Amino acid sequence: MSNALTRLVFDPVDPTRDRAPRRYQFAADSRAGLISAGIGVVALAAAAAIGIPAGLTGFLFAYLIAWTFCVSIALGALFFLMIHHLTKARWNITVRRIPEAIVANFPLLALAGIPILLGMHDLFHWTHADLYVVGSETYDPILAGKRAYLNVPFFLGRYVLYFVIWSLVGGKLYSLSVRNDTDPSPQNTLGQRWWSAVGMPLFAITISFAGFDFLMSTDPHWFSTMFGVYFFSGAFLGALCLITVIALMLKKGGMVDSEITVEHIQDLGKYMLGFTVFWAYISFSQYMLYWYANLPEEILWFQKRFEAGWGAVALSLLFLHFALPFFVLLLRQAKRIYPILAVVAVFLLVMHWVDLWWITMPAMLPHGAEHALTPEHASAALEGGQQLLASLQTTVAPETPARTMVLEVVPPGFPAVGLLAWVGLFGLMLSATIARLSRHALTPYNDPYFNASLRFENV
Repeated sequence: MSNALTRLVFDPVDPTRDRAPRRYQFAADSRAGLISAGIGVVALAAAAAIGIPAGLTGFLFAYLIAWTFCVSIALGALFFLMIHHLTKARWNITVRRIPEAIVANFPLLALAGIPILLGMHDLFHWTHADLYVVGSETYDPILAGKRAYLNVPFFLGRYVLYFVIWSLVGGKLYSLSVRNDTDPSPQNTLGQRWWSAVGMPLFAITISFAGFDFLMSTDPHWFSTMFGVYFFSGAFLGALCLITVIALMLKKGGMVDSEITVEHIQDLGKYMLGFTVFWAYISFSQYMLYWYANLPEEILWFQKRFEAGWGAVALSLLFLHFALPFFVLLLRQAKRIYPILAVVAVFLLVMHWVDLWWITMPAMLPHGAEHALTPEHASAALEGGQQLLASLQTTVAPETPARTMVLEVVPPGFPAVGLLAWVGLFGLMLSATIARLSRHALTPYNDPYFNASLRFENV
């Protein structure tokens, strides 16, 4: 049985598995999630053992990327639930328990973010108080102009607000759905729609600002009005991939085989195709807008991510995050053959991590460069932008301003600590999700539209 702590942090509903028909029960060993948890603990411990002695800042950046990856997946799952409740979609009903189990991770993710809060001074350059002392050598007028938003108390307040909203909305959607298994009522369905209607605008605001806070503010001189949508596109695509992988794992284990059919799997594949394109569209749009605007701050952000080896990572995102999965998922049969779709889904999850790594790691200051983002660098960026504009009007070689604009950037290298931290946190999140699925029915079999979902067929 659950106690108050487990209901608050892990699962807001007491176990109902034994009250569900046997065909809807988790048939594998209820300790299956322990394997994922064990891998997660070992990987996270290895990341700390290797990363911290080599440099606390490097470990914290690796942890931030891994943690943001997990948060983004949970946010994508929350959007999956809300958008289908609001549109009264029926095809997704049999699959819905999987994203419900994922969104219940928000309280645990809030606790997992404590190292981020404790390591803010190493992660976020704007937390250095000397940057705001007028007249000092390190005074930064750009950050001083952003101090009303980028300050530690306000950041902590936003952090708490984000997770309170996400945990409340996600917990309500999850609880009402599970309650409908044992106490079916139209009010449960209406309640899920009501919470989705309330949660959707809050979700749109909080996911955008969370993207700004957790990722964009690691490079605080930069700003982008499209970054929130960029963060959302990767989050939803990653959630679709994880939902697909878990659904295929359940089917491979002989569970919900007649409830989650090839038709449902194909629809998940179509979603993956659509949001692979959407992610690429938003990524290119953000780059294109700043390319033709020639704004120095934005040019500098991209310049850092095209130099010192990061250009190869950028190209890998173009070909491996977009082109390859796009052409594979275009084929109808690829979305109906389980091994192919599973490989694509896992591959896209890896590329989602690579995307976050490419966004975040170039912002890490090189060793001994505690004040690399100084007014002198801002002036260099402005001068480089002016030279770049002049090069477009003359025949000056384009690499001349590029060299002027380059800041010292940590080269990518092999991200052993980053991968270990990612496997660690993601393994623990997956373990909690599997444990939650084992406590309740694997599908919301008493939903009023459940039978309609069973009859779903792709046109």
